[in-house]
Amino acid sequence: MKKTNIMAYAFAFLIGCSLTGCNTGEERMENPMQEESTEPTMRRTAEARGVEPGTHLDPLGAEAGVAEPGVVYEMIPSQTIVQNITANTQLTTLASVLRKAELIDKLNATGPHTVFAPTDEAFEALPENALENLMEPENKAQLVALLNNHIVAGQLKADQLQDGSTLTTLGGTQLKVTRQGDQLMVNGAEVVEADAMSRNGVIHVINKVMALNE
Repeated sequence: MKKTNIMAYAFAFLIGCSLTGCNTGEERMENPMQEESTEPTMRRTAEARGVEPGTHLDPLGAEAGVAEPGVVYEMIPSQTIVQNITANTQLTTLASVLRKAELIDKLNATGPHTVFAPTDEAFEALPENALENLMEPENKAQLVALLNNHIVAGQLKADQLQDGSTLTTLGGTQLKVTRQGDQLMVNGAEVVEADAMSRNGVIHVINKVMALNE
């Protein structure tokens, strides 16, 4: 009888261990599922914070000259000129030089302003080391003058830019407007994207940096 009881206890113990093992296995199955549910979010967050700065800059941080890496935005009328410049994939160099020249506050002011915004390719077409030299602290005044040569007071849409008219920039220089069919030119620079409306003005993207002596 004692032997039978011992065997019964042993059998019950083994059954209990088996059941316990099954529960542990279920818990192990649940944990990976929970980890998988959070891991993609964590991974996306890490990528958003750790990725190298992309072509788009964060317009929400543009007022302070701060870029949020990996965040893609669009140019929309509710944003300021600076925010829309930093949101355009073609204008990353312009966004950088505006910060270097400390013109962010001016272009975030009430305005309105009309900005002729050279593309990255336009800056790349400058003579070798020209932009690098302008970015030096001792040449800041020249950089500011060059950028002011691309800004006009008031909001002027493309259809208001009449052939043969002249525009006075914030730097006091004159820009000549020419039209040939659908082609709109300002001082020899072609407007490749017109009427990017902003909260405090308008942006016209151009394919050339307009020198002060043009």
